Order: sequence, then C-alpha cells, then structure tokens
Amino acid sequence: MYIAEAGNEQEAAQRQTARVATAAPSVGGSVPALRETVDSGRVTLDPATGEELRRMLLEQIDQVDSWLERAGRLARPAPLGANPVGDKMAAKFESRAEGEEMSFTSVMTAYREVLQQTHDSVRSAIRNFRAVDEEHGDELTRLRGE
Repeated sequence: MYIAEAGNEQEAAQRQTARVATAAPSVGGSVPALRETVDSGRVTLDPATGEELRRMLLEQIDQVDSWLERAGRLARPAPLGANPVGDKMAAKFESRAEGEEMSFTSVMTAYREVLQQTHDSVRSAIRNFRAVDEEHGDELTRLRGE
C-alpha cells in the first residue's frame, strides 16, 4: 500500500499505474505461451490431477464473477456531501472502481480472462494426455500382434 503525501496524489497515482502496468504484461504474456505449448502437444496432464486443477480454477472464476457483480455497487457516486471536496472524492472512488484502465473492474476482468484461458489450457492438456495414452495403447496392442 502506498500513502500519498498531501499534494502528490497525481504523481503517486502515476507511479502506481506505471508499476502495475509493467507487472501486468509478464503475467498476461505467460498464458498465451502456455496455450501455445499445450496446443503443440508438448504438455500433457494426468486426468485426475487436471480435473482437480480445473475444479480449483472454476471456483476462482466463480469468486471473481461474484466480485465483479458486487463491484457494480462501488461504481456509483459515494454520498460524501454536496461540496467540492465531496464531489471530487466521490468521482475518484467511482473511477477507481470502474472506468480507469487500472480500475478494480478492469483488473478483475483481465484476471478472469487469464483464469478462463488457463482452465481451457488444462482441458487441452488432459485431452493431450488421453490422446498420447491411446496412441501408446494402440502401439502396445500392435507390438503384441493382436
């Protein structure tokens, strides 16, 4: 958490946005790499382990959906009074909840997309495992002469 000194709020917000923006691509960049690796067939996942992982990912997706649903209530002007300070603070809270690139809603939506893509990659890795297992079974059957 960063507490801005009086008068430096805008500078602090810019620093925070820059810090988050530089960290975000490293996370988002690894999901497409995972997807490409899984799609190439180089990654397989045991079905029992994969199903447990998928279950955990679905639970997290449901949690994020719940947060996003409740976030709609935050994205409205806070009743801080009809004065310039109250109006400015209400607008600040509203834009942090929803509207800015680094708002709660934007970040959680991106997080949900990463969870969904990971879930889909796990499903593909399970499919790869089953395909490889079937190929090996067919090869063993062929070698036994059946």
